[in-house]
Amino acid sequence: MKLGQKNLFYSMVLAGGMLIFLVGYFVYMLPSLYVDHTMEQNLKAVKEQHRAFREQGSYDNVQLKNPTACFSLKIPDKGNSINFTTKMFSADITIKDERLLEMFSRIRSVIKDFGSGEIEFDREKLEKEFQDSTGDWENIFQEIFKENLSMPFEVEVSDTKDITNEYLGEYEKVHMVSEDFIVFEMGVEDKNNRYVNYVGAERVSDGLLLTVLPVVTPDMNEIRPVVFQSLPMLFAVIFLLVLLFSQIYSKGIVTPIEELVWHTQAMKKSQGFKEIPMEEKLEKREDEIGMLSVTIEDLYRKVRESYESLEEKNQVLKEENKRQEVLLRASSHQLKTPISAALLLVEGMKNNVGKYQDREVYLPKVKEQLLSMKKMVEDILYLNHCGASLDFVQTDVRKLLENQLLALKIPVNHRKLEMSLEGLLRREICTDETMFSHILGNLLSNSISYTPVGEKVKIVLSEEKLTIQNFGVRIEEELLPHIFEPFVSGNHEREEGEEASHGLGLYIGAYYAKQLGMKIDMENQGESVVTNLTFQEKKSTP
Repeated sequence: MKLGQKNLFYSMVLAGGMLIFLVGYFVYMLPSLYVDHTMEQNLKAVKEQHRAFREQGSYDNVQLKNPTACFSLKIPDKGNSINFTTKMFSADITIKDERLLEMFSRIRSVIKDFGSGEIEFDREKLEKEFQDSTGDWENIFQEIFKENLSMPFEVEVSDTKDITNEYLGEYEKVHMVSEDFIVFEMGVEDKNNRYVNYVGAERVSDGLLLTVLPVVTPDMNEIRPVVFQSLPMLFAVIFLLVLLFSQIYSKGIVTPIEELVWHTQAMKKSQGFKEIPMEEKLEKREDEIGMLSVTIEDLYRKVRESYESLEEKNQVLKEENKRQEVLLRASSHQLKTPISAALLLVEGMKNNVGKYQDREVYLPKVKEQLLSMKKMVEDILYLNHCGASLDFVQTDVRKLLENQLLALKIPVNHRKLEMSLEGLLRREICTDETMFSHILGNLLSNSISYTPVGEKVKIVLSEEKLTIQNFGVRIEEELLPHIFEPFVSGNHEREEGEEASHGLGLYIGAYYAKQLGMKIDMENQGESVVTNLTFQEKKSTP
């Protein structure tokens, strides 16, 4: 999932969480909070209403919560009159019936200590008294209505008031339910409530049926304080929800970024571009962070590969510079001997000194020294330029061996050596034919030169390598580790007229083999020396 999709999903989850919270709040919490608030306001209203009436003795200029239904009764400690006061009128009720007066006296005796500061209600006694009184009231009024007697009390209205100015927004509506059924809606409002009377009228078979339903609807202003009181809690919960979701979401985004930063810093501080594996969970991410992790890992791998390639090339250059330096020093040292010898011979013949007067004997020796120097210079020059342009082609090793042996036939016959070529009749490898021919020529020439007269040289060609074994000779053990160094040669008896060895043959052969990706090694086996040329083919270039 991409980061954009994650952001969208996070926003949807956050919005859904807040929506669930708000719906839960309005469904479960707000009604109970509203009920509690209404109960508190009602309790507060009755307290204020009672105090106002106590101080003024009327409801003039008193703001009442329900002016149509509220009233106050004043029961005196003595007498048979009760004061009844509403917003609309005030009246004195005088009880005339002896039975009612007796009930009234009993009630007074029950509540006589009310307001003394030491109120001790006998709940059972009070409930019993009211139950008995209620029964007596019912009996009295049933008797009155049955016998058509006069009322047991007198009502004297002393004060009436017009409270129509307390009401606002009167309206009427007519609802046609059916052809015979009509509902009249009549409403009026004050500052606190809306009062609506519904009157249903329907013509029935035997007359007119009327149904009346009065209802009181609280004003919307009553719920605003509840909402305002809940705002701090709502803000706190929403803030906590946002903080919680943001923490979870940011942890899923920031943590992998921090891990990626740590990984890149480790890459930066690593010596020699060491391989630092990326955490698997970062690479498996399917968002932009995962793509960035893979990209950084690929970039680091390519930089490391380039660095390693440059290191290899630098190492090759160092080795090449060292080789050329050693070769230059050694060659300059080795060239001194034949040059000095040639100069000595020429100087002796020029001045007719002693045996050097015989020019026919010593001129060939001068030529021999000059040829040795020429061969050494040619080998050094070719050695420095041989790797500049290599041409890898399919080359028949067996054929090159036969050609080299044919070229060395004269020294072989001169030393009366027994040569044998065994193994594969055909073996092709991809290599530079010219350089590979030089390797074969140096190895064969070295074997022939160091094999004693009349001994045997055995050549075996296999799939993996070429083996040359020359018998009757061994390499000094102390010389064996340095056998491939320049100008290192063993001690052997040289035939008259044989060209002196300058110790570059094996060094040049080993260097050529390395250029071609091959390897030369030598070892003593009994009274013989075994030379192995191991093939490690390189692919031909297009």
